[in-house]
Amino acid sequence: MCMKNGYLPRLRAWFAQGNRTAWAVFILFALVLFLKTMIFQWGTIRTLAFHSLWQAPLSFFIFWIGKIIPILLIASITLITRKQWWTIIALVLIDIWSIANVFYFKANGLFLSVEMLTATDNMSGFWGSLMTYIGWEILALLLLTVIYIVVFVLFKLNRTYQQYFLVFSILLFTTFLLDVFCNASYVIPIEMTTRANTKLSLMQQKKDMLTRYTMPFGAVTFIAKYQLSVDHTVWAKQYIERNSIISYFVANFIFHAEQKTTGELVQLSSENLDDINGYIHTNTSLGNPPTNNIIYILVESLESWALDSCAGYSFMPNTQKLSTNKHVITCKYMRSQVRHGVSADGQMIGITGLLPISEGATCRLYNTNMYPNYAHLYTSSAIINPCKGTWNQEQMTKCYQFDTLVETSTIKEWGTDAKIFDNIITLTKNPSPFCILGITVASHSPFVYSKKHMYAKPTNMPETMSAYLNCLHYTDSCIGVLLDTIMNSTLASNTTIVITGDHTIFRSESTFSDLTEYAKENNIDFHAGHNFVPLIIYSPEIEENIQVKDTCYQMDIFPTILHLIGAEDYYWHGFGVNLLDSAARNNRPCTEQEAYRLSDLMIRCDYFQTHSGTNQVK
Repeated sequence: MCMKNGYLPRLRAWFAQGNRTAWAVFILFALVLFLKTMIFQWGTIRTLAFHSLWQAPLSFFIFWIGKIIPILLIASITLITRKQWWTIIALVLIDIWSIANVFYFKANGLFLSVEMLTATDNMSGFWGSLMTYIGWEILALLLLTVIYIVVFVLFKLNRTYQQYFLVFSILLFTTFLLDVFCNASYVIPIEMTTRANTKLSLMQQKKDMLTRYTMPFGAVTFIAKYQLSVDHTVWAKQYIERNSIISYFVANFIFHAEQKTTGELVQLSSENLDDINGYIHTNTSLGNPPTNNIIYILVESLESWALDSCAGYSFMPNTQKLSTNKHVITCKYMRSQVRHGVSADGQMIGITGLLPISEGATCRLYNTNMYPNYAHLYTSSAIINPCKGTWNQEQMTKCYQFDTLVETSTIKEWGTDAKIFDNIITLTKNPSPFCILGITVASHSPFVYSKKHMYAKPTNMPETMSAYLNCLHYTDSCIGVLLDTIMNSTLASNTTIVITGDHTIFRSESTFSDLTEYAKENNIDFHAGHNFVPLIIYSPEIEENIQVKDTCYQMDIFPTILHLIGAEDYYWHGFGVNLLDSAARNNRPCTEQEAYRLSDLMIRCDYFQTHSGTNQVK
């Protein structure tokens, strides 16, 4: 009786007068969208720019206007539609898009590109890793949708809808003016700093101005089409800072279309070709046969700090012990240079000396290229990758000129590193010289193998850090078996062993702030978002233990290996330096930025197939 004659019916009656329901839905829907935008912004980039309201009002206005535009545009549709149930569907779709970007940002420090959306098949076996990144922002996004649905159902009123075309037109026109302002504020600063690099004449720039300022997403089209050096990673962060995760969905596809990230081969200008040829040795032969076997261990998500003792425990004692061997060089400060291909990029850099392309995953877009590599110099060569189908490994094994790929058909459990090392040891019995690349996986997030192989759980250590270190302890025990096998045989005198990480894993400062705090309190050299991957190389060619304190790069691995296996006459040394040469480390011939640029060009034109001759192929 209370419900029938109480406050709820009166509230419904009040809303029904003057068609207030449409405005109620508009305000509620717009408010929820605005809150979702704020939550996403703070949950990823960690800024809402409130301080700029009094410090730089124009910057504050620019910051928020790009977020308000899509909200006004979408919410205003409620005023001209008879049924507003579509708003619930819209919120669910926005949640899916936002949460996917939160996951990807926390895992990689990046926002989703179109190329990465097409690479979801590579997540096979790794979906559980997403659980690591569930935080308050994801729950808050979902909670807002639930609240909206409840309020919407409770206060939905039966009435005769009027068509608010005038109001809709005013909102649409206002949104248009704000969009023009937003486009101009986004493009003008870029034009002022990069106009000299654009290929457009002054007349063409003026002619194009109307389009890029007045068309929806005009700024995105301009930047993607004409700023050829733009990186998706940088652009995505800048766009979301100045605009909205909602409009980023459409902007992302526009950016992708204009960038033409399709894997098509490009033509090099004579100037770019001259730049690249400066790094190609005049010798075009395959070079001398290698003097050393090579076993290359790519440890999933291995960060340098994990090699040290943590809270009184040594989680990687075998690898630590190896680093003290008199025939070893160790570099603990190696910058990870992976991009959108992540683990596949880490693999490619170490065995080819090339850096990944600026947009998209190299292994997916350019999987028919010919890549330089020392593998084809060996009598037998193999890659052991337990994750079938991940990062197009089967095709890339051929591109990298390895003979064999050992897949999941022979390794039943993808997380069992012991089987990986059993296969490595078996392959060392092949006739020399041999080249083996083994890829571990037990330390992949969410570090579930810590439950099966728990070694220690230091007091108060965050669960994520403890699980990660215990997974690495398991992998290290497998490395120990391999080292014992090699060092106690004749292979110790003619085999080079490389141990390194494919990339860092704790790349989001906001997500892993508790780990940073614990590390600071316990004197652990851990800094989320600023960690390094280690490199440890054993070789009989190294005459003394070398501890490199300089900051190095993953692109240095390739030329260092060439030196140690006696293949320095190989026609391609990459853009890095031989880490055993201290003078070269301090006087690099190529900067990291230039190496990225030239590598991108070389991969996109299939340089080693189309420009350097074909007599290097096995």
